[in-house]
Amino acid sequence: MAKPETILDYLDAAGHAISWRRARGPLLLELQHHLEDQCRALEDEGKTPEEAERLAVEEMGDPEETGAALDALHRPCPQRGPLVMIVLLALAGGFLRVVLTAGAEYEAADPVSTLAAVALGTFAMVGMYFLDCSVLVRHGEKVYLLALAAGLLAQAYSPVVNNVPYYARYVVLTYPAVYALWVCRCRGGWKHFLLAAVGMVPLAGVCIAVPYVWALILLLATGLAVLLAAVAMGWFQISRPLAGVVVCTPVAAVSLLLLYGGRQRLTVALCPELDPLGRGYQGMAVRRALAAAQWLGQGSAEQLAPYAPYERMTPGWEQDLLLTTLIYRLGWLAGLLAAAALTLLLLWLVVRCRSQRSGWGRLLALAVLLPFGMQLSGGVVLNLGVVALSVHIPLLVGNLHTVLDMALLGLALSVLRGDPVGRLVDCAWPEMPGLRTVVSGE
Repeated sequence: MAKPETILDYLDAAGHAISWRRARGPLLLELQHHLEDQCRALEDEGKTPEEAERLAVEEMGDPEETGAALDALHRPCPQRGPLVMIVLLALAGGFLRVVLTAGAEYEAADPVSTLAAVALGTFAMVGMYFLDCSVLVRHGEKVYLLALAAGLLAQAYSPVVNNVPYYARYVVLTYPAVYALWVCRCRGGWKHFLLAAVGMVPLAGVCIAVPYVWALILLLATGLAVLLAAVAMGWFQISRPLAGVVVCTPVAAVSLLLLYGGRQRLTVALCPELDPLGRGYQGMAVRRALAAAQWLGQGSAEQLAPYAPYERMTPGWEQDLLLTTLIYRLGWLAGLLAAAALTLLLLWLVVRCRSQRSGWGRLLALAVLLPFGMQLSGGVVLNLGVVALSVHIPLLVGNLHTVLDMALLGLALSVLRGDPVGRLVDCAWPEMPGLRTVVSGE
């Protein structure tokens, strides 16, 4: 095989030795920059451009050996442990839903539908896991517009369940990750910073129109964290303290309005005995069930006898309050183990994501794991009798919720899997659309 004499020929030969397609483009782009710098140095020494290019290629060495060395250093980081744990937790959640609701007249979970949801969630998670996240980031504005349109369409045409468009509730739960992709496309100065901040407004508007207050809270909290993280990484050429004030002020104002508007609901959630026959009824029912629960085994039916059977006295016992049902039916130990397993998964993923080398990888991981943690903590608080908002516990409650949870976790695992090349993609950001000119055959 003839030795390459041009940079493009050298990149073409080196690229064939790089097996990981996601890494090939950024690695060749970095190699191209190195060769071009070497060419300029040789031209400064008096060489002609053609001679400088030939000498730079010769000094780089055999292209196949260079490609093989790069290939050995940049391989995917498999995330088999978290993948298996997520699937096992989803199966355990489905099993608990079926067992705990068995025999119920209307609310019993269908085993076939539950298993199908776990299978679909596993497929979605694996698909996201093998997805090249940099593609989503490069087309972040398109993903943003599609998600916004999907939310509006779901709000307009979804079947209405409990006065809320059914599918719109699931679409808006993806908005924290969608907003992170939007921020990734808004690097620059003040104008880009303001564009990144304003991008939260239409998404929040859809959450309000649905309406789904909990999704709005997730979006505001995650959006604030993502935007401040981007400022801290130097993505915007602005003063960090001033940027913090600009971002935090409107978010704090909206948060205060939410608290003010829901102060009565919050008061009743903390002290349900203030309205035992109205808004406080569900909280009172949860607290009675927990008071009747044992450390192991079925709770005391005699303690609930003055009121009603557990299933009739506890609205939502088969859905958002499934953890309460688990504690009452199987004991506090079972409930604590379920919450501990989900917390362990969250901490495991947080520890792994802290080592992310790419900025956009850190933002995407934050946009997935922060809502996961908020939903887990909010769901546990709800199941302890503080009933303020409808919050589902990830991987435990609901079939479609399980599919969505697994898909989003797959996105976080994809970021971890591609970490060896994430930094290169981050550095090559302005030139990523031109990678096709570097890698032959693509």
